[in-house]
Amino acid sequence: MTKIVLAGFLGMLLVAFVSARTWTDKKGRKIEAEYLSQTKDAVRLKLKNGKEVSVPFSNLSRADLNFLIEAEIASAEKENDKEPGDGEMEKKGSDGNKSGGIVIEVADPAWDRPVLREVVLEAPIEVQEEKRGEFLYFSSANFRIVADGRMSSKGVLTILEVCELTKTYCESLPFGLSNRFKPVDGKYEIRAVGEKDEWIKMGRPEGNRSSFNPNDGQLEICLELFGLSSAGRGGETATRNLAGQMILHVSRCMLPEVYERNFMDWFTEGFPNLMNMAVYEKGKLDFTNVAEETKDLLMGKGSGRTPIFKKKIEMPKMSDLITQSVGGIAEEEGRRQFLAQSVLVMTYLTFLEDDGKATGLRQGLRYAHDFQKNQPKTIRYKDQEDLERQKAELKRLRDEMDDTAIAMMFRKRPWKEAEEDIAKLWKVKGLELIFPGAKNE
Repeated sequence: MTKIVLAGFLGMLLVAFVSARTWTDKKGRKIEAEYLSQTKDAVRLKLKNGKEVSVPFSNLSRADLNFLIEAEIASAEKENDKEPGDGEMEKKGSDGNKSGGIVIEVADPAWDRPVLREVVLEAPIEVQEEKRGEFLYFSSANFRIVADGRMSSKGVLTILEVCELTKTYCESLPFGLSNRFKPVDGKYEIRAVGEKDEWIKMGRPEGNRSSFNPNDGQLEICLELFGLSSAGRGGETATRNLAGQMILHVSRCMLPEVYERNFMDWFTEGFPNLMNMAVYEKGKLDFTNVAEETKDLLMGKGSGRTPIFKKKIEMPKMSDLITQSVGGIAEEEGRRQFLAQSVLVMTYLTFLEDDGKATGLRQGLRYAHDFQKNQPKTIRYKDQEDLERQKAELKRLRDEMDDTAIAMMFRKRPWKEAEEDIAKLWKVKGLELIFPGAKNE
């Protein structure tokens, strides 16, 4: 049995980027760059040195996302002329749709499905290998590794299998998840760069072992930074770490835009890290004992693990956790604890709350999903004053949706009651969570 548990828990380093304004990533890093344009997944920026870069929305701060909403509307204003006859203007978004917002496509969520505890491949992975020029192509049913050198057959099989399992499991969940990969010739591609030097030449930061570009829907990994080589050499631990990173990335890519834009890091980082709490065996991802696996990891139980907490787990107020950004935490240990706390809350919402039915979570996500679905695709205004009014109203509605959806996730209970329920259900699993002001402090 191979366990892949939070392999990328602290390794999800977010790429530094920026605008003619100051842009800030989720780690609090800042840079100056000029805003150029945006797609439904990313913003195009021009750096001071003239280089143009594309930055995924998932890496941006809440302030940056609010700026982009307004920029999208402003862009629509410039691109369209006044319609004759009615004195109004029809806006066209940068994605070509008649809309002042960003069109978000969400898969059929099937909200009433149960939350499965495992996913098993229907048949063993069959890897097809092909050489095209300087690259080797390793393909499964839905994924393809494009490598610039050799890879071990075990490593290839593990990566493809984990990707297939994660995709299948996320699609089974009743959470309105959608696949943000963009297929190339019918496959979701993973570019495997063998050497660190080549990775850096491509403009990828050394501190990031992997990345996802929403513009082309491609995952990129650097084998050497995972302890593997383009010659196919690498140990079991390195292969497991890489596979774990794939779980993180694939599950992260299943979060639709409306979730990425409106929910903070406790959700957008907590969900993929929760997915990585599964026990991976050949052909199977098992979430049956996810609470126990989470407990063991946080307490450092198991060979080579460093405990994140000791006996008791100090929790922040839930009202603080849901507004916290990873970038706002200076210390590495603080970031580790924040991610751990987020996983604890996501585990509660997904596998513990309402006897594991995830009732609150699916209700809140459904509300967000329906909100986006029901947003008008066309924005009309009479004059500048009307435009400003609509911009303010759009922001108000999005903020209101965010607050309502999160309240529904926690059954619209006062935060004190929600904290008590979280602590109660985790105590059954052998973890003592202490919230500020709790009776058991």
